[in-house]
Amino acid sequence: MGDVRWVEIVVLGDDEFDAERVDRLARQLRSELADQEFDTRPVAADAPGNSKGDAATTGAIAVALVGAGGMIPTLIAVLRDWLGRRTGPERISIKVGDDSIELDRPSFSEREQLLQVFLAKHADR
Repeated sequence: MGDVRWVEIVVLGDDEFDAERVDRLARQLRSELADQEFDTRPVAADAPGNSKGDAATTGAIAVALVGAGGMIPTLIAVLRDWLGRRTGPERISIKVGDDSIELDRPSFSEREQLLQVFLAKHADR
């Protein structure tokens, strides 16, 4: 089956987002990833209740990249399409190990190549 590399994707919003909305958006994104046959799992929230980071950890999804080279373009397409349909200030953070990148709708097309390089860099480890 090959090596599995887990990528953490966190749905973020502005200060007015509540944990319920972030959770709903994360579930929508996770469903779209599952539709493309990505193995996903929720990331356990580790922030204390009512803390500023609570909503972000609620919206965290781990995505498995198996033989990542072929999956990276599909992951990028899903993220681009999902962000492109958002009308609010939603953005995502993508983390592999200690390395991360944050993307939002208006700048996604500008950063798509940066994301490709970011994910490809971690696919070879």
